[in-house]
Amino acid sequence: MEAAYGVHFGCTSACLAVTKDDKTDVIANDLGDRTTPCIVAFTEHEQSVGMAAKQGMIRNLSNTVCHVKQILGRSFHDPAVVQYKRSSNTTVVDKNGEPFYEVDYKESRQQISPSDIAVAIYKKMLETAQSHGGLSGTQDSVLAVPPHFTQQQKKAISAAANHAGFNILRVISEPTAAVLAYDIGQNDSHYNGFVLVFRLGGVSAEASVVSVHNGMYQIITSVTDTSLGGDICTEALTEYLMAEFKRQTKNDISDNKRAISKLSHAAEVSKHTLTKLDNVHCAVDSLFDGMDFNTKISRARFDSSVSDIVQRCTQFIDKVLSDAQLTRKSVNKLILCGGGCNMPVLQKAVSDMFSNCDILNTINPEEVIAIGAAKQAGILSVLEDDDIKLNVGDCDVECITKPIHIKSMTSEGPQLVPVFPGYAPLHSRKHMDFSLAANQTAFLFEIYEGSSLEDAVLLAKIVMRELPEGSTVNLNFHLRRDGHLHVTCTEPTTNKSESITIEPS
Repeated sequence: MEAAYGVHFGCTSACLAVTKDDKTDVIANDLGDRTTPCIVAFTEHEQSVGMAAKQGMIRNLSNTVCHVKQILGRSFHDPAVVQYKRSSNTTVVDKNGEPFYEVDYKESRQQISPSDIAVAIYKKMLETAQSHGGLSGTQDSVLAVPPHFTQQQKKAISAAANHAGFNILRVISEPTAAVLAYDIGQNDSHYNGFVLVFRLGGVSAEASVVSVHNGMYQIITSVTDTSLGGDICTEALTEYLMAEFKRQTKNDISDNKRAISKLSHAAEVSKHTLTKLDNVHCAVDSLFDGMDFNTKISRARFDSSVSDIVQRCTQFIDKVLSDAQLTRKSVNKLILCGGGCNMPVLQKAVSDMFSNCDILNTINPEEVIAIGAAKQAGILSVLEDDDIKLNVGDCDVECITKPIHIKSMTSEGPQLVPVFPGYAPLHSRKHMDFSLAANQTAFLFEIYEGSSLEDAVLLAKIVMRELPEGSTVNLNFHLRRDGHLHVTCTEPTTNKSESITIEPS
């Protein structure tokens, strides 16, 4: 069979896996690394991607783009972009309502779109695929994205991958890819159960519960916490190293941006080493005023520095389960994803929470999502008949990401009445009846996306007039397979009807 690829484009790093001849594995890049940093840097003469860009960050911070996934497919005024700007070392400007990076490149100040950054990273991944023997063919691929990604974000990331040279067969959710990686429900089509997928990436944590029923996957709940992530573990270790340097030299470097960057890089390297070894020697040449820094870090010391973060992760998981009206005992299997889940202290803490379920940890957490995507790509690329693809390849039930409500006026004020919960599967239907008051001849209702009045977004309004007093209005909602929401309002005695179709956000 032709090679088929699974690509996981994360905030911090990207991973590429391949399925060929019924075998799936991760492809190492030209440096022998099985993941590639999602970093793009610009200089007067060239653009660099991956590790080359990362190694030059300290000298070129303002022209080095990181974490582009956070703003890809978003508008400039999106709250996520506003938050991203605060922490970005690269200037982000408004260009026709879209965020653009402003960098010094080829001896001029240039504006580069997030899509251009994503294309550069995908091209780097394509080079890795081609080095594996994929010089011919179409590079059929499946992308894995966060379950909360909007249609616009999915389109943006798919377009970037297509532009780079990948042929995108499908976009699936990251939790689904993780479950696929372990073939849950695929070899035993009668398996039914709940799988908890916990991901600790560089800049966020995510807990998802996936229902597996007769080989079909449906996300029951998925929550992201942007206050958690592997980067804050690096920051915690950096704080310890700063204090150690001050103890050794009596020098405070907390206001020296360049010194902190060098120390942060050393902390990240040490953090990764401590996932495999009990001790690591940390050395930074000329950290401050020509002084070198050398110290030994034990895993116990590192575990102590991140203990609060680990506790927050377990509390986060418990809250997600509670909000979904599930308990720890409801979980049948647990999958850990993301580089942060390589930390033994976190693995133990999360595993201890679920003593009665299967802990699936034979696949590297940084690679599990790409492997699951590659397995899905392998299924889809073999099947030539579109009808067969639909029936066999669609193990992932596509869902909306946010709940749908209508606003109702009550004696206590406006309230949201649920229509579809978050992660309701597409092709769902809902019927509701509303009775008019004795003297009421008009009917207005508003459709919202969101969980509360404070954060809900108005999608549409429907007005019906000249209705019989005291009559009943029938509302029918249909979440179509393409993500569109079709709504029809009918007054049955007069057969008056109004309808609207709302495009996916």
